[in-house]
Amino acid sequence: MKAEYIPPREDVILQNEAPDDVYIIVSGEVEIIDCEMEKERVVGTLQTGDMFGEVGALCCKPQSFTYRTKTFTTLEAQNQCSYRSDARPKEKIIYRSMLKNLIQVESGEEEGDPNMAANLLTVASTGNAAFL
Repeated sequence: MKAEYIPPREDVILQNEAPDDVYIIVSGEVEIIDCEMEKERVVGTLQTGDMFGEVGALCCKPQSFTYRTKTFTTLEAQNQCSYRSDARPKEKIIYRSMLKNLIQVESGEEEGDPNMAANLLTVASTGNAAFL
């Protein structure tokens, strides 16, 4: 992981961009912004301990929102390739957080097993990255 220190009002990830890094907020706040037809709307705020970019980085999928620092922010960034190779069982909490975020993004788009969310969270709680 590498630390990044970012001033307020700086874009970390742009909407429709597929990021290479997964970010964890060490300190500060990051706004989640929906940009539609050149209008920006803040849909949420992330704080210390929150994670973002994992859906785009791990699924090679464009981000649904722009992530912009609200305050001076310290982020830990880890490249998707190194994240996959560094995954260890003690990171169960991170797996759960990533899956919850992924499930929220995918919930409206997928038809299929109604127990998928519970099944994914169960696998994540075991810490078995390969099976996940």
